[in-house]
Amino acid sequence: MIAFARTYWFTWGFLIFAALFTGVHSIREVFFSGVIASLLSASATRGYEKLGYRYAPLLGAVLGIVWSSLMLLYFRWFGSADDYVIESWRFGTTMAIHAAGFAGAGLLTALVTKHSLGRSLAAGTVLSCAMTAIPYGFIAWVDARLAGPIEIIALVSANVAPNEVPARRTGTQVAKISDEEMALLKEKWLVTKGQSEFEVIDEQGRRYWPLWRKTFVYPGNPSQVIRRLFVLIPPDFSETGRWSLPLTTDPRGVSIVQLNNRPGFSVLCPSPIKNIRCEFIINTSKDSTNLGTPGSTATIKIKRLSPIGDFYLPDPVKSDLALQFPPLLDQADQKTESDLKTKKRPSFDDKVGQ
Repeated sequence: MIAFARTYWFTWGFLIFAALFTGVHSIREVFFSGVIASLLSASATRGYEKLGYRYAPLLGAVLGIVWSSLMLLYFRWFGSADDYVIESWRFGTTMAIHAAGFAGAGLLTALVTKHSLGRSLAAGTVLSCAMTAIPYGFIAWVDARLAGPIEIIALVSANVAPNEVPARRTGTQVAKISDEEMALLKEKWLVTKGQSEFEVIDEQGRRYWPLWRKTFVYPGNPSQVIRRLFVLIPPDFSETGRWSLPLTTDPRGVSIVQLNNRPGFSVLCPSPIKNIRCEFIINTSKDSTNLGTPGSTATIKIKRLSPIGDFYLPDPVKSDLALQFPPLLDQADQKTESDLKTKKRPSFDDKVGQ
């Protein structure tokens, strides 16, 4: 009975310790799920003792992988869609933690029959920590390179006077551009900053202003490093279709893409990464013929591919993103409309009946 209890408490304690170390799971989740997981590890105590210290860790690792797989299936069958997406993302870390904890418990149980409890406990702890740190380090590296947030910033031109800026709808949140981003844009184009907004001027003298910026965050990823992509859309752009835009390999890097009227685009992107793809889709409604019409919108999808396989689901798709500023009202029409709404004050000097 003491051997069963020793295996149980070691497994449970290590699962909680690993949750603190990795930060992927909360202590509350591991505290309650570890109660049942440790029962599976303790049930194999006799098997650990019979197999010996050479094969007991192998049996424990297999049981840990089986338990993690069963938990993923549980969320798929009985959990919500959001819970299943998060569990799918952190399945690799969950499997590494449980396999390590079960393997360490197996080594502890096999050694304690021939060696002291202190040496057996130290050996099981070292094995579990090593089995957690190595795969978790690789998973964390892949996630930092591929699964971090991606921010798309659209810069759109508008037909306004040289001393004017495009009008925005009331309550519209203006896309802010940092000084660092402005410095990067200045490497390719002329960037000027007015009283309220800044503008980018390309080689042909066309002016661009930031219309919106959208952030794509992979579910469950704790990384705060943002990879950014600027997309410049010219005023006479009339193409509709799908573009696969490159992003830089540096998770803190910035990519700049300018769409062309001809098929393709010009790009300022140092060492583009092949494992992340930004699909920029321009949609045109049936009654619109060019980009200047209100029916033109953009749809963005982010797809990620890990170095050893497609472990990632597509990010939530953002659609119906406007590609133009709201049209300016003609001043003459504005006056006519205001005159119609103006009420005339009655005069008491007017004679009734005349």
